[in-house]
Amino acid sequence: EETNYNKFLAFNGLVEQDGGLRSETDKQTALTTLYRNREMVIGFVGGKCSQCGTVQYPKARICVNPNCGAINTQEDHQMAETSATIQSWTADNLTYAPDPPHHFGMVTFGEGGRMMADFTDVDEGGVAVGDEFRLVFRIKAADEKRNFNKYFWKAAPKVQA
Repeated sequence: EETNYNKFLAFNGLVEQDGGLRSETDKQTALTTLYRNREMVIGFVGGKCSQCGTVQYPKARICVNPNCGAINTQEDHQMAETSATIQSWTADNLTYAPDPPHHFGMVTFGEGGRMMADFTDVDEGGVAVGDEFRLVFRIKAADEKRNFNKYFWKAAPKVQA
């Protein structure tokens, strides 16, 4: 439940936000590229080397393990259900975010692999190295000219049951 009224207004488009110069870039999505990479982008599918077991995102032709380097051994590996821990992070007040500051950092997946990710559902100062996170599919950016929302995976604190 959202308790910050200004955030509620901004997230529901009820108040116009001034994002400054950094938010004025054209956020057009190349739909052909999105379609071609839909498994990776929407399905959050990475790769796992069939020779050494190294997990990586995004999937590539060559294994990233420096001791392996095998070619064409990547098998699809679902990353969305994998838990992750925070390796490093920052809170940036200069980057445009509808809910400043913009939190992002390096997450390390439990099965292996790392990626830079935006953080969501965190309060300012509520992130620490080693915290457990999960990946959630959220709006990354809104293309208001074309009425199209870009979605991608963001890291959110793991909900404790």
